[in-house]
Amino acid sequence: MLLNLVLSLLALLSCGGGVVVLAMVLTWQEHAATPDVRWRRLVYLVLPVTVLVAGLMLGSLTLVFRYWTPAAAG
Repeated sequence: MLLNLVLSLLALLSCGGGVVVLAMVLTWQEHAATPDVRWRRLVYLVLPVTVLVAGLMLGSLTLVFRYWTPAAAG
């Protein structure tokens, strides 16, 4: 039970870190000097980072759901 709680808190912390990373990347992309540079930053960095971070966040939430699911009696 305690292990589930600790792992759940770590997963929530990692999700919060993912939100911070996404905010930093989007802010960096918006500070580009020209629309052309903003577009290149969006396509080559922001979209791949967003897919990666969103996948990690969904994976960690899936693990949290699995931690708290009761084991099936066999």
